Amino acid sequence: MKEIKNFLPIEQFKKLQNLILNLDFPWRMRKSMTDDDKNIYFTYSFFNENKVTSELYDEYIILPLLKQLKCNAPIEIRANMFLNKIFNRSGWHVDRNLNNTTAVLYLNNCNGGTELNIKEKIKFIKAEENKLIVFPGKTLHRICTSTDVDIRYIINFNYF
Repeated sequence: MKEIKNFLPIEQFKKLQNLILNLDFPWRMRKSMTDDDKNIYFTYSFFNENKVTSELYDEYIILPLLKQLKCNAPIEIRANMFLNKIFNRSGWHVDRNLNNTTAVLYLNNCNGGTELNIKEKIKFIKAEENKLIVFPGKTLHRICTSTDVDIRYIINFNYF
């Protein structure tokens, strides 16, 4: 597991942050993240099922991130928005049950974050804007929403 603060140059990060946190960003509602939770959250897909799913997957927005991640082949890339009034904590899960890599880029500061279950020990990673965490795709993890801000934003990457 790696934690990288200030992952993107500030100008690039602010452009990405302003795009996704914009009131007009086209979010889609999901009724649960795992089979054992009932949390509602919102998502936006950039890449899924071996194809580009958004015009925002381009040379200025997502492709530079993939280059920095040294991604050979994306599996799924999506932005997630968690509202603390309707989302608390997800169930433990893996995004894809493959020998892939998972990365989470935090887009805002809050006291929420991600819990990782590494060798039966729980490690909490606090959400800080422009921080990236990278871990093996088969690592159990769960999302913990914030209590100090109403909304938590991330971009989730699964890739080879």
